Amino acid sequence: MITAIRSLFGSTLGKILALGFVALVGLAFALGDVSGTGGFGGVGGGNVAKVGKEEIGSGELRERVRQAYDQARQQNPELSMAAFLESGGLDATLNGMIEGIAFEQYAEKLGFSVSKRMIDGEIADIPAFRGVSGSFDQTRFEALLRENGLNEAAFRKDLKQQLLARQILAPISNMPVIAPAMAQPYAALLMEEREGSATFIPASAFAPTTAPSDAVLQQYLKTHVARFTVPERRIVQYAVFDRSQAPVPAVTDAEIADFFKKNESAFAAKQSRRFEQVTAPDQATAAKIASAAAGGDLGAAARGAGLSSTTTGSVTQSEFGATASANAAKLAFAAAQGAVVGPVQTPLGWSVIKVAQITDTPARNLAAATPDIRAELARNKANEVVVDYYNAIQDAVNGGASIEEVAADRKLTVVTTPAVLPNGQSPDQPGFAPAPEIAGIITQAFQSNAEGEGHLATLQENEKFAIYAVKTIIAAAPPPFEKIRANVLADWRFAEGHKVAGTKAEAIVKAAKGGKSLQDAIAAAGGNIGTVQNIGGRRAQLGQNGAPIPQELALLFSMAKGSVKSTELPGNRGWMVVALNKVERPDPKSIDAARVTAIAAPLASAFGAEQAAAFMAEAKRRIGVKIDQKQLNRLRQELTGATQTAE
Repeated sequence: MITAIRSLFGSTLGKILALGFVALVGLAFALGDVSGTGGFGGVGGGNVAKVGKEEIGSGELRERVRQAYDQARQQNPELSMAAFLESGGLDATLNGMIEGIAFEQYAEKLGFSVSKRMIDGEIADIPAFRGVSGSFDQTRFEALLRENGLNEAAFRKDLKQQLLARQILAPISNMPVIAPAMAQPYAALLMEEREGSATFIPASAFAPTTAPSDAVLQQYLKTHVARFTVPERRIVQYAVFDRSQAPVPAVTDAEIADFFKKNESAFAAKQSRRFEQVTAPDQATAAKIASAAAGGDLGAAARGAGLSSTTTGSVTQSEFGATASANAAKLAFAAAQGAVVGPVQTPLGWSVIKVAQITDTPARNLAAATPDIRAELARNKANEVVVDYYNAIQDAVNGGASIEEVAADRKLTVVTTPAVLPNGQSPDQPGFAPAPEIAGIITQAFQSNAEGEGHLATLQENEKFAIYAVKTIIAAAPPPFEKIRANVLADWRFAEGHKVAGTKAEAIVKAAKGGKSLQDAIAAAGGNIGTVQNIGGRRAQLGQNGAPIPQELALLFSMAKGSVKSTELPGNRGWMVVALNKVERPDPKSIDAARVTAIAAPLASAFGAEQAAAFMAEAKRRIGVKIDQKQLNRLRQELTGATQTAE
């Protein structure tokens, strides 16, 4: 789906539905996560999964993973595909696709539906599909889908799933409040306090001091290639154009005369008026207000009746009649300035109207109106010309013209960037900084999967644009061994030390489980191990203000009292051994009501999220899901460049 159904759970659902499709499709194009089911089905060999009556092809999943990877690189330009897959990117992408398809089929079984007209309306409202004129542009719509590797049917399917989610998951997950009795156990859990002890076993203390052979380092590099891989870079070409490239024909006297003739009524003499008015619920009250306002102060008369008056802008008789009534407008425009009219019946009740100001605009002949007409026609022509110019370039691009051909034909200057990351930085040229206006072009260039294809981008709405293309895609790969040997050696030393630290941690845990104190177990394991530190706190304090939770505390609050466990620290930094000594949790019924109420409020969204998650799980169970693990492993190896045989 546009965003995987799983990401709709809890507060995320509320945020997505609140943002609406403008934000969703903006994200879809930014993330490249709008590839629809069936758009690539089966391309690239076999099906990875079957969801009910629908299959997910390897080609389709491959494309989704690449798009998700492109999005992840926008946040972390140094991320490689291997590291992305290692962190669960492939499995998460597949699961999102499965949930989207299962959800759609289950929703239809329950009788929910989305009409073509509803989808058309959503598409028309998406700003990404608006042309330079500000309205929906079919050409731009097709071009954006093409840029993102989508077809219209696939995109419409994604919108259908999103609309179904609005109908079903939004009401399910929207739980405004939960009963205090339900919140009491959670309050007790948050107030739970734990005390324990921990020791750090650093990998650096056990790292080898002698260097291995290059063969050993090269083998280490081969098995840990993701750590040393330079992310994919791209060389981008672009050419900027604006209104100045599109000459605007001069407005002729004949065009002015023709415009004046067709719109002669707009230049006729007219009168506009500004009114103060008050509307009462019945005629008797309105009559009292009118009588009291005879002295001229309608506002004071309205306040005397417990009401208030309002003032209109300068309006014509037809404009005032559209908001009040034709009869009220007729009477109000027949009265003199300062006069009070009414009571007169209007759609909202009985109104009393005071003529606050009368403005007479004299008629204008052709000569008097010419400057204004000329300016308006010039603006219209300029807009039409820039739209035609833009569309002509778009047509050339759609016809297969290269950026060099378009630039030569239009006398535009082509600029070529060095090899850059999605954030615009160039590892080869650290001093390179793209102009702020083309930052978006570079981001979009990483959404394209082909070299040489031209694309258009808007730099300044209705004013400045660019045509761009990816000249060269430099695949993610590690630098030559000679250039990174020192880094590989340092990493290898930490990895070897990390293994020894892990063995020490296992020995300490085993000794502690055998009855030794943590201090004695550490002493028996040998030197170069940190001292025992006291750790602990209250569960509610974990992660306060968005602070990361230390790994040893996360483990401490997941252990059983009296147990000892070890945890591996990321980055080959070493291991922690943690012992839980004390757990204190209050009786839920003893917690004061104010605290329970405060805790209950944020829990409502979590309960709603659980209901949405349960609905999704039930959808998958009833529809049925089968995953071809061998096919999935083959795709994983293909994406990482691995050569070993799939399990």
